Amino acid sequence: MLYDAVILAGGESSSELKKIAPYDNEALILIGKYPMIYYVYQALAASPMIGKIVISGPVEALRNIFSREENLYFVNGGSNAVESFAAAVKLLQEKGISEQVLILPTDIPFITREAIEDFITRCAQMGADFCYPVTSKEVNEAKFPGVSRTYVRLREGTFTGGNLFLIRSDVIEKGLDLAEKLVERRKNPLAMAKLFGPGLLFKYLLGRLTIPAVEHRFYQMTGIKGRALISDYAEIGVDVDKPSDLLLAQEHLKEVAF
Repeated sequence: MLYDAVILAGGESSSELKKIAPYDNEALILIGKYPMIYYVYQALAASPMIGKIVISGPVEALRNIFSREENLYFVNGGSNAVESFAAAVKLLQEKGISEQVLILPTDIPFITREAIEDFITRCAQMGADFCYPVTSKEVNEAKFPGVSRTYVRLREGTFTGGNLFLIRSDVIEKGLDLAEKLVERRKNPLAMAKLFGPGLLFKYLLGRLTIPAVEHRFYQMTGIKGRALISDYAEIGVDVDKPSDLLLAQEHLKEVAF
């Protein structure tokens, strides 16, 4: 089965990033020899598991980066990540959307074909409507020593949220409202816990919150069967949203050539 993919490339660079990389859109930030989004696209395009790819963002600038690519489409992004995703889904529906859709942000230049395929394959075994990866602090530190991430302490370990999402196309509409709230709170574990209710918040504060408890609450709120997948690939859990991340990317990717 082929999976369609959406790259969300409409995000503006943070004020901190602009100090060392003067680009309004983070997708266009030059890392090594290529714009940041090019690394994400190449990881997807290298996989035989991926069908159509839609990039949601500044179309004119993006067309200047990509030329003559097969199964690649562009759509203007919205005012936030959820609107950008909705615009991409509309285009995919016109083209014939796949049963499941993979969603990626543009700020994960470390991502690899292997990490993507591992995530998709393991998600398929879970049989969920929605799948979301997390990576442990130990995995991130082993691959990128000293990297700064926002971590959440759960009973199973200490994790940061990943940057891939896999969702069944027939539940996308149902999940868009909650998705916007999750995106707004993704860098704030306490706000995320509050969104899921006082019971989970209390467990989180006591260090007793478990992954199955979050999954169960997610189903109660949405009617969508969501599963969290613990990934062994730090490339999924490390993004570029501050100067130290960009410097890390410049160091690790400076010799990459496609």
